Amino acid sequence: MSLKVTVNPFAEPVSRAEMKIHLRVDTTADDELVDVLISAAREWSENFQNRSYVAQTFELKMDYFPDVIELPRSPLISVSSIQYVDADGDTQTFDASSYRVDSDSEPARITPAYDDSWPDVRAVTGAVTVTFVAGYADKFTVTTSTNTCTALGSTFTDGDLVRLHNSGGALPVGLSAYTDYYIISVSGNTFQLSTASGGSAVDITEAGVGTDFVGLIPSAIVSALKLLCGHLYENRETVLVGVSANELPMGIKSLLSMDKVFQNADW
Repeated sequence: MSLKVTVNPFAEPVSRAEMKIHLRVDTTADDELVDVLISAAREWSENFQNRSYVAQTFELKMDYFPDVIELPRSPLISVSSIQYVDADGDTQTFDASSYRVDSDSEPARITPAYDDSWPDVRAVTGAVTVTFVAGYADKFTVTTSTNTCTALGSTFTDGDLVRLHNSGGALPVGLSAYTDYYIISVSGNTFQLSTASGGSAVDITEAGVGTDFVGLIPSAIVSALKLLCGHLYENRETVLVGVSANELPMGIKSLLSMDKVFQNADW
């Protein structure tokens, strides 16, 4: 089996400005370094937890169909497709109505639909390819004339609780960060936002600047990313000479272990 990212996250879960506040950095000289460290901290933390923080597209390849397909990254946003090489060597797409996706479990599971079964595949490596999207937060755009938001790949249900974030600018006028919003008027991946469950839609008067994303990234993850980035920023070599160092007892791993996804032995 193999897993690779085919579409990288559109933004980091912690912006450069927010990280510089944590680092107490007020110069622009280290901006590029801070950006690299944010990405490095995010990648290490995601691999440690088997989670994705901002929406990413993955390609999982297997040699055959197991009884249950466990997706090795959580939380699942959507399954884009399941393709396989049939007995004649042709690539086929398995119909979405023929399988069930259990996104409530972690890791998420895919099984054949009732009274269906996995198709036969050719005995070659990588015969089965599952493309899926995982992450807590997803990119969205707004249409001010209708006060609607459109997510890149996520689908929501009326009443879902979300928060909004921005990277590289400011949220659309009328929307705020660190504020609880409820999803209303869902139609596919388009929805409106309300400050109360079942309430009226928020009036969005102007589009924002930068990249906007919707979701709820746990505070423990954000705190862990800041701690790790701070460690990397202050310690730029692999060895500390003449210094006795101790790991914080309630540090990075403690924060991330609270919500770690444990995979089966194959992962």
